[in-house]
Amino acid sequence: MPLRAFVTAISYFSILPVGRFADGPAPDAIALAYLPFVGAIIGALAGGAALAVSFVAPHPIVVAVAFSALILLTGAIHLDGFLDSSDALFASVSVERRLEILKDPRHGTFAIANVLVLASLWLAALWSLPVALLPLDLAFAAASARFGTVLNAYRIPYARAGALTLVFETKPAPVVVIFAALLCAGLGAAIGWHALVILIGATILALALGERLKLRLGGGLVGDVYGFIVVCCEAGIALVLATWP
Repeated sequence: MPLRAFVTAISYFSILPVGRFADGPAPDAIALAYLPFVGAIIGALAGGAALAVSFVAPHPIVVAVAFSALILLTGAIHLDGFLDSSDALFASVSVERRLEILKDPRHGTFAIANVLVLASLWLAALWSLPVALLPLDLAFAAASARFGTVLNAYRIPYARAGALTLVFETKPAPVVVIFAALLCAGLGAAIGWHALVILIGATILALALGERLKLRLGGGLVGDVYGFIVVCCEAGIALVLATWP
């Protein structure tokens, strides 16, 4: 059922307490298509928390709350993928070794360097966004960043055999993908015409990253790399929103 799939997506991709209503521990292809909706909820909650804090705390605390909430509400699932992928994708090793690194819980130099660069740019973007618009801006950024993941799941096979293989080999329901696109477009329209341009650019970036990074893993992608793409796109969208003339 669509509602059950939606709840499953929330359960897997966030820490929101809906697990007992979900289908199982991992999302199926239908649930995966709801990822942009989960992103919109997380972004709105993070922005709402920051907005609430702004009435009683100075701006640096507001930015810290927004940034922390974006990570904590996801259970750091996408950030963990970013860190693991940084070590694997930037290493000059074989495809087999990269897949091994992706499963290693330890983080190396590439992960540390990349997350420092990412965090500095992301925090600067959050600092520059109007506080009153944080719920809308962060909902748009989070939803749009995840939309590319759904599209990549249509195009790119899963890189290793396992429980999640069927998630990516069975394509997301087209009607849910259409509604996800409408959600992102609706949020963008509420911000302004420039956000629709940003949505198109972020989608192209996600597709280009998927195409490029699959070559580093022998022609497919894994969940950690999807997390890498989500984090890069989400921070990038926030940065462009903050610097748009």
